[in-house]
Amino acid sequence: MPGKHVILVAEDDVDTAAMLEELLTLEGYEVEMTATARAALDALADRRFHAVLLDLTMPGMTTDRFVAELAQLGTPSPLMIFSARLPHEVQVMAERLNAAALIPKPVDIDVLLSTLARVVLAATGEER
Repeated sequence: MPGKHVILVAEDDVDTAAMLEELLTLEGYEVEMTATARAALDALADRRFHAVLLDLTMPGMTTDRFVAELAQLGTPSPLMIFSARLPHEVQVMAERLNAAALIPKPVDIDVLLSTLARVVLAATGEER
C-alpha cells in the first residue's frame, strides 16, 4: 500500500473497538476511533477517509437520526456498515447511505479484512 490508508472506526463497544484498532493497525492502516454518533459525524465532516467502519447503533442519538444526518452530510468516504441488527433493517439503511459494504456482527475477521481491502482499493483506484 503506498502510504497509509486512513480508516475511521465508529464503534461504541470498548472491547470491539480495541480489537478493531489493534487488528487494523497491525494490518498497516492508520486508524481513527470514535465512540459516539456525534463524534463520527464530526470526523466525517472534517476529513475524507479511505473507508469507514460504521456501527449504526451508537450513543448520542437514535439510529434513524444518525442515518438521516449521515445521509445529509453526503460524505465521500466509503461506508462499511458494521452491525448486529437484523439483515433487512441494515440493508435499508445501507441503501439509503449508498454503503460500499455490509459486515455482520459478530465479525468474521477474514471477511472484514478482505472486504476492507476491496473497499479501500476501489476508493483509491489502486491495483492489488
